[in-house]
Order: sequence, then C-alpha cells, then structure tokens
Amino acid sequence: MESEILKELSESGAESLSEAEAKKVLDEYDIPVPAEVKVDYEKGKDSKTYLSDLKEKGLPEYPVFLKVDSRDIKSSTDANTLKRVKNDAEAEKAIEEILSNAKEYDEKAEIQGILASEDVSSDDAREIFLGAIDDEQFGHVISLGFGGVNVEVYEDVEFRVVPLAESDVRSMIHDLKGKKRLEEFRGMKPVGIESLVEVTLKLSDLVENNPEIKEMDLNPLLATPKECIVVDVLFRLSQ
Repeated sequence: MESEILKELSESGAESLSEAEAKKVLDEYDIPVPAEVKVDYEKGKDSKTYLSDLKEKGLPEYPVFLKVDSRDIKSSTDANTLKRVKNDAEAEKAIEEILSNAKEYDEKAEIQGILASEDVSSDDAREIFLGAIDDEQFGHVISLGFGGVNVEVYEDVEFRVVPLAESDVRSMIHDLKGKKRLEEFRGMKPVGIESLVEVTLKLSDLVENNPEIKEMDLNPLLATPKECIVVDVLFRLSQ
C-alpha cells in the first residue's frame, strides 16, 4: 500500500516531513505512536491561547510533551524545542520558550504548529533505534539497534535489505551484542519481542511501497513488555 501523504508531499517537492506529518504516515501502516494533538502556528498568538486550543483538540492528560512542529527543524534536542510539562502553568511557559528557541535556532524555519503528546515513558522501556535508508547499491536497508541519544555511543546496530521476512527481523535482534538487555534486566521486565518484530516488518512494508523515502529514523522507539511505540520520527524524501 502506497502512502497518499508521502505521494502528495513528494509531488509537491517537499524534502522532509514535520513530525505530525511523519506520524500520520506511521499511522497509515499501524505503527504505534503516542496520543497527540496539534494546533496550527499563528504569528502573534500568545501561549495561553495555544494551550486553550490544544485543550479544545483533546490535550492528553498531564504530563505531556510540547514540541514545535516544523519540517525545517530536524532535531528538537539541538533546537531545544521540546519540553515536558506537568500542568497548565508549565505548559504556557514552555510554549513561549519553544517558539522562541525555534526562531533563535533557525530564523527562517517554517513552523507548522505546536504538538502535545502523551508521556509514554515506562520504567521497563528500552530505547530502540529503528531506521531505513535508500542505499545506492542495495536499495532500501533497515537498521535496528539500541537507540535514544546514545545510538552513536552503543554502535550496536544490525542491517538487512528490504523486503524483510520475519526470520530476518529475529536474526537482527539475535545478533545484537546487547540483546540480553531486552530480556529481564536490572529489575526491568523483558521486552515484548513479538511487538518489536511486528513494528519492524511494518517499517519494511512502508519503505518497500514508498520508493521516494530517502531516509527514516524512528528514534527512540520505546520497547516495553506490552508494546513498541514510536516517540520521535524523522523522514527525508528523494527529489
């Protein structure tokens, strides 16, 4: 199944997706993401009005993550455009701060809106990196490993060429040097391996059916005993 969202954006000349757009694509393929609401950016609107609009859309229960939605900001960490808040007062302050930080980071950045996402963190969660890249020699290649901000530190990632079979995904997991961290580990319950396999196969299906995808990063993907859920996602498209 081809993604209508990706097709339209690619035809429009877009080189990347905002997080809200990217998560809509994941939703097309039943790849789990946190409950989330978005309000469009309006120049001059104050933070109190943004918060009121988010509540009208169905703001998730606190604590929530507030984030600037923009195709031009690739890393919310680098731009400091992501804040976790526990109440209305913190939310209003955070909205003002992340919008200011976005403009300071890139004054030319086009801001699509403000996102509010539920906090799906868990004491039993492991941060997984799941990605895809369009390789000149092999075509689309899927990568799976331990992720979060330390993905480059761990350097524990496995690669397979699309399309993936279930046996491919299981071998990727088996070949990870730190695979024991997915089992019962330091008081944490074991990860639901079947959920991780399922999400990886869905990603393989996504990139196989959408050749315009140049690169994808699902990082982190939170793997828990019950499910795997994508917290942050980055898309780049070929032109």
